[in-house]
Amino acid sequence: MRSTLSQKEEKVKSLTQSLSDMDKNLIEAKAALRRKQQELTSFKDRMAGQLFVSKPAAETDDLHKQKLEETICELKQKEEEVKSLKQRLQESADVRSSPQRCNPQGCEHKESMTQMEAFYKKKLNEARSETAKKQTELKSVKDRLAAQVAASLKTGDTESMNNPVSKTRLTEMYDNLKLLQWPKVKDQLKSRKRNPKEAKDLIQKTFGNASDEMKRRRQQIEEMFQQSESSSGPTPQKVKEYRQLTVQNLQMALFHTNKEELLKTGFPECLDEFPEEVKEDLRPLTSECYWLSCLMALNNPPLQPDWKNHVPGFDSWDIFPREIKPSVM
Repeated sequence: MRSTLSQKEEKVKSLTQSLSDMDKNLIEAKAALRRKQQELTSFKDRMAGQLFVSKPAAETDDLHKQKLEETICELKQKEEEVKSLKQRLQESADVRSSPQRCNPQGCEHKESMTQMEAFYKKKLNEARSETAKKQTELKSVKDRLAAQVAASLKTGDTESMNNPVSKTRLTEMYDNLKLLQWPKVKDQLKSRKRNPKEAKDLIQKTFGNASDEMKRRRQQIEEMFQQSESSSGPTPQKVKEYRQLTVQNLQMALFHTNKEELLKTGFPECLDEFPEEVKEDLRPLTSECYWLSCLMALNNPPLQPDWKNHVPGFDSWDIFPREIKPSVM
């Protein structure tokens, strides 16, 4: 019996060490939970100070949701480990359950293990409760964000999946122009022995003139709703929001405008320097370029093809920059 009890005491010591390791793991889990709480608090503070966030709201929400899910998974794992320890403890306790086999030292170990089990169970419940609380807070933040942006379309870094002129959609339209439409036009120009430099200059000036025209329109809107630098309070903030909404509405109006008609009304006189046959060959493409450039120039921030850093390489017909970038209006 002494030999058996000695073995059980060694087993209890091993379990005690395991529980000590669990204690360390729980401390680490609580520290991770506190960090996530601080991240959520910081996130809520940033949201309270601005209407348009610097990152996509959906992306930020997904990040916090992922972190919370990781915490929940970690806590569930700890719970499974505690269940396994409880089962092992129960097996050990069964051997010493009869009164004739229980000496003061064995009973003391059993009581100590029971207290430790209750302690860890309580800590796990507290951690699960805290995680559920953070999930509720995150949902509340998401609901408030949805309410803030539901009244208007968003452009620039903050995008709506239903916005046909978001930065993502503008990039897709530019890629379509560059990769699908231009190669067909390029082959036609080559067959007619056109000069690639004339085509490049015409397209680049079309983009530039459309951008300049939209810059002038934006300045007119700004001048209509001028505010002093010292203006503050809810009224100036509303003016700022509706001024931006005016630009967005102009952008949407142009999006639904016939491209050819838009080019007729906005085709700049400075393009008269190009031969008529070149302009005629490129007219379908330039109407697309003029229309797309108007939309890009009304984005927040304004966008334009990166002509400055474009290196065509050995192909003289490689005239479209690979990237679009923010431009100063």
